[in-house]
Amino acid sequence: MSQAHAVAPSAQLHPAPPPVELEDFPRSEAALRVGIWLGLAAISMLFLAFTSAYIVRQGIDVDWQSLRMPRLLLVNTFVLLLSSGCMEVARCAAKPKLWLLATLAGGLLFLAGQLVLWRQLAGSGLVFSANAHASFFYTLTAVHGAHLAGGLFALGWVAFIGSSRRRWLDAVGLYWHFMGALWLYLIFLLFGVR
Repeated sequence: MSQAHAVAPSAQLHPAPPPVELEDFPRSEAALRVGIWLGLAAISMLFLAFTSAYIVRQGIDVDWQSLRMPRLLLVNTFVLLLSSGCMEVARCAAKPKLWLLATLAGGLLFLAGQLVLWRQLAGSGLVFSANAHASFFYTLTAVHGAHLAGGLFALGWVAFIGSSRRRWLDAVGLYWHFMGALWLYLIFLLFGVR
């Protein structure tokens, strides 16, 4: 019994702290911001490496055959930019869920449009191995699509679970806008630089 009394006073002197959630840490917002910027830097380095390889290959290939920009690519670009606009409205909205769902739908439509485009190109004989430009086109758009798909998972999470957490909405918004800007860069690289 004396042991029970000895434990009870120390428990009263040092009560267990209440459980702390990640959301309570003031530094978690800064950590999230640093994390997203590090991720975007890594993606940028990946695409800069692809850019370097593309420019070198184009420079040394005497038989370089440039592709004509498919019209569906312009439609897909418009869809992605519209989706980015919906994301920005979601970031500013008091109740962002509807706009996040519109952003999500735009991203899914963009990826579906890219798959349709690839099938059209392959059907016309322009496959991955047709020439160097085609190989870079398929590679760059596929890697961008994979990163965009990751953004869609994050968008879905924010739309259905975390839209009340403004910092998550802002982080996903930054990523989504980056994917749109990266897409414009890729279009310029693949079809604007000759």
